[in-house]
Amino acid sequence: MSQTPTNGYGHGASSNGHGHAASPNGHGLSAPTNGYDRTAPGSPGTGEHTRLDRPLDPYAEAIVEARLGRPARDVLEATVALEAWGGKFALPAMSAARDLINLDSPPLQSRTKVEPTEEREQESVVAEGITLVLLILSVAAWATPIREQLGPGVLSHAIRVALPIAVALQWALRSRYLSRRAGLQCLARDSLVCAGLVIALIEVPLALIPNWGPVAAMMVPVWVGGTILTRRGWGLMYAAVLVVGTVALDSGQPAYLALGALTAITLLMCLMAVRTRSQPTDERAGTVRRALLAAILGGCVGVLLVADPTLGWGVHGIHPAVALLPSVIGSFWGGYYLWNFYDEIPRGLRDVPLGGASRAAFGDPAMSIFVGAILRLVGATVVLSALVIAAGGWTHGTDALSLFVAFGCVGLLSLLIGMLESFALQRAALIAAVMALAVEFAWPHLSHSHVPGAGLAVGAAVGVLLTLPSLMNRLVRSGRVLATMLWIQ
Repeated sequence: MSQTPTNGYGHGASSNGHGHAASPNGHGLSAPTNGYDRTAPGSPGTGEHTRLDRPLDPYAEAIVEARLGRPARDVLEATVALEAWGGKFALPAMSAARDLINLDSPPLQSRTKVEPTEEREQESVVAEGITLVLLILSVAAWATPIREQLGPGVLSHAIRVALPIAVALQWALRSRYLSRRAGLQCLARDSLVCAGLVIALIEVPLALIPNWGPVAAMMVPVWVGGTILTRRGWGLMYAAVLVVGTVALDSGQPAYLALGALTAITLLMCLMAVRTRSQPTDERAGTVRRALLAAILGGCVGVLLVADPTLGWGVHGIHPAVALLPSVIGSFWGGYYLWNFYDEIPRGLRDVPLGGASRAAFGDPAMSIFVGAILRLVGATVVLSALVIAAGGWTHGTDALSLFVAFGCVGLLSLLIGMLESFALQRAALIAAVMALAVEFAWPHLSHSHVPGAGLAVGAAVGVLLTLPSLMNRLVRSGRVLATMLWIQ
């Protein structure tokens, strides 16, 4: 429920492998100049002038340093900055970029050990994974007590409305704020506006809907709040709150009281998480336009998960939430593996001439990492699905095998859509998501099959096929296009 983006469900990886767009001050994806073109004009050993032999272009230097927040590390980095924001074409931008780089300096060295910041990031990812698992299990455990207290249709309708809204908000938050290093500071700066919009446009209208509306209104902040708290590093505390809320519901506490208390605690924790990071920052939040597009994509993924009536959300007890768990974990692992883009692409391009950086090659690092992520997603989904099915005797039965296949397909689709969004290919991502939804809605009219999850599986499969051409066009070129789009976008 909580990617991006990149795992696509709201949690997990997207732009930098789990939903985060790269930060200008983070891992650079461009290899050192001396590794791209050892005979470029102005490079050591050519006998031509270097940066110090001719005057700098102050306008170009100002653009690069303003956009990167620091001097460019290499020609490729400066070239892309000048193309993206200086209005220059490729060759003039590359020529101007050479004047901004000290080509006599030694090339950047690869790191041979994990830095403390990387260790903290890995710990955060583990905490986020644990939180995600507990969130899904908690939702599964809520089904029976809420159905017994409020009636069979309340939770079903609440999930069908709250889940797409929550995923849309999670994708929007990640795109505009949480994907950036100073994301919480940027969110704190806009917190009043964001809270006002959510309350006025989402929470109040939901709460006014009779019967199931208040339950949906409480579920949205509980699910969305988990994204903010895990970004703050408070994921395990949030998980503990979920467990306490689940125990309260199972012990017979009134559903509205238990959910209301859980919502209030989550919101209070979010307020503290944001306010304790309310510090001045020069970093800008992502654009509203891109955040809205990300919200639409996330909403499509959420609708895809609930549009198939054969899934039985809120009707079949702890199912299908438990059946969803394997694909979510698989997507999370696959998205996390995409972080290797940041290390492997520069390393793989270190000795590639600059003129060949955009060559197409299926054996390039980007394609290898992509295949590795897909294998991890599929492998984890298959193995964990088999374990869930085998444990059906302890969970009072389990869903049909077709449901696990359907969730596996939508997990793969969400990962691929998250990658497209991170490459700024929102149009291709939107086409794939809309077509997947269209096929899912049309499936009952096209086929009289009653196989559980068949519409979801077919729709997600169509969406996957539509994402591949645009993705392959990027992934077979590990050089200038992929590296710089990942890093700058």
